[in-house]
Amino acid sequence: MIDHDIEVRTYFARGRNALVARGSFSEMFAAWYLHRMDCGLVLPSGCDALGRDAIAAITLHCASRPHGETCAWTVHFPHPRVNVFAAGDNPTGGIVANVFNENIRPVGKGTFYSDVVEAGHPVRRSVAEFDGADFLGAAAQFYERSEQRAARFFRLPDEDFVLVSAQPDCDIAWLRGLDDPSAARMDSEVELSLLETRRFRFACGCTHERMVDFLSPIFQRQGDELFGGEATVRIHCPRCGERHVITREALEARTDR
Repeated sequence: MIDHDIEVRTYFARGRNALVARGSFSEMFAAWYLHRMDCGLVLPSGCDALGRDAIAAITLHCASRPHGETCAWTVHFPHPRVNVFAAGDNPTGGIVANVFNENIRPVGKGTFYSDVVEAGHPVRRSVAEFDGADFLGAAAQFYERSEQRAARFFRLPDEDFVLVSAQPDCDIAWLRGLDDPSAARMDSEVELSLLETRRFRFACGCTHERMVDFLSPIFQRQGDELFGGEATVRIHCPRCGERHVITREALEARTDR
């Protein structure tokens, strides 16, 4: 089996008071494409870059967050009219993303939703509007408008990505002045102290059992309508798009428990 895990390293930029997270995403992108091929999923035209950027951005974000935190982003783009979903689970290292362009309601402004879950705490939701059609730009604006701190994402050659986010007393002028070439040269221009290394992989975690659990309340209310005279019902995981085939017998067995 091919190992599609990747390493993400976080650093403290001394003298600039910024957190730097970076990783090479070629293996994770390959796992994402293989998953879509296996599931027979076709990306909306021109949306490959949105999906890749979402995977990279949520991974770098998670790497800079507490170990027990799980984060999900749902991002509505008005042009093109698509929704992008991305989630990262720090306890397991699982990353998932999907792009949707069917039955999307029109929106006048880009909207970025973030839901954060941590054991023992209620779900925290925040919402921010953004401009543009670039996912990395939308994520940076979310940091500014919701997290209330500056952050920049950089897309470098060889599918390397970098996140630089402000910490207390950050040199904001330096951070805002960064571009792709200066982000690529950061090793030689900034004193970086390694904080930690984390491993991530593309993995949704959806299972037949979880899909049965999801459908069980619907089956109890309107089982005949759910199956429509068929022996099985097909459901796509809303997180990764994988198709699951559920039988009436499986739902009946769950109801009888």
